[in-house]
Amino acid sequence: MVEELRKNVWTVNRCSGCGMCVSACAKNVLQFPEEEEHPILETKERTIGLSHVVIDTCFFCEKPCEESCPRLKEWKDGPVIRAVSVISKLPNGNVIDALLVSALRCGFIDGAIVWDVEGTSFKPLPKVATSENEILKSAGYQYLWFPVLTALNEAIYEKELRKIAIVGPPCVAQAVKTVLSSTNKKLEIYRDRIRLVIGLFCDGIYSHQLVTNEIVNRFNIKPCDINTITVDFRNALLRIILYDGSEKTIPLSDVRKYMRDGCARCTDFASEWADLSVGNLGSEKGKTTVIVRTPIGENCLDYAIREGTIEIAKTPVNMEEIQRFVSDKKRREQAQEIDSLLLSTLDALSGKKSRKEIEEMLKSIGRK
Repeated sequence: MVEELRKNVWTVNRCSGCGMCVSACAKNVLQFPEEEEHPILETKERTIGLSHVVIDTCFFCEKPCEESCPRLKEWKDGPVIRAVSVISKLPNGNVIDALLVSALRCGFIDGAIVWDVEGTSFKPLPKVATSENEILKSAGYQYLWFPVLTALNEAIYEKELRKIAIVGPPCVAQAVKTVLSSTNKKLEIYRDRIRLVIGLFCDGIYSHQLVTNEIVNRFNIKPCDINTITVDFRNALLRIILYDGSEKTIPLSDVRKYMRDGCARCTDFASEWADLSVGNLGSEKGKTTVIVRTPIGENCLDYAIREGTIEIAKTPVNMEEIQRFVSDKKRREQAQEIDSLLLSTLDALSGKKSRKEIEEMLKSIGRK
């Protein structure tokens, strides 16, 4: 069984919801039900003679699901090559679209896993885009949860893509980094096919109940009236832009209850393990911050500048503003320490750890 995932991730509500383990499952027995906090392992039973047995579906498995889980790794600060403020030259003004379109034109990628929504319900959906038109027509990231990496197998096995870009929040970037640094043979195809990761600034991701229980009821509108949902970090507001051009706002403090439990354990605000991190903080209104973190990200940005889809602004990035939010989110490390204490307490009850070790952990957390 997937004991590491069950004990160290699912039991303590640490699951990021990225969906990487579901894609990587070698036996296709992990599923991610809608609105659940973590995947579930399918139970298979068999009757043999007079006996009824539950089959261990993970028997003789190399556990690529555990190898690919970002919550089973410790994360330090990610690299920074440079940070620039940019303007998209596309008609829609979207910087991520501009990066993807230029990468597609240059043959750097042959497709991308992006975010879209179902029109009538505004449910988030992953979309495997293989053309400029499909990229431009996607709704983009709406801060609503979906295990987006479950679309990897569609991109690889159905669309037969060989150079894939992925757009997502920090947990997605961490999951991809985990896969790329693994030596597990079952993950080799993902290591070979993923070419680029564009990460987003993110303080947390919300369940679809934010739409059905909060936005719809608060403003007496239908989900199909919503055009875009964005998070205004500076003013701590959720901004809902409707198709009629009007805008509604909700204080972030009012919608925290819809945030996924696993987000409370995430300390990465600026997608520090992506190739490129993108967000509005640190730049003037109408401009977007792009943090280059890898040589691959540098190449992608250069392609966009050369193709004319992106223009570098003259104003520098205010990294101090970004760092304030980065530091605020890193304070969630204490939640991770409490998780470790809980797991160690369970080990102590089973005799695997001593009472003295638990007391030392309690003192350490108390000092902080």
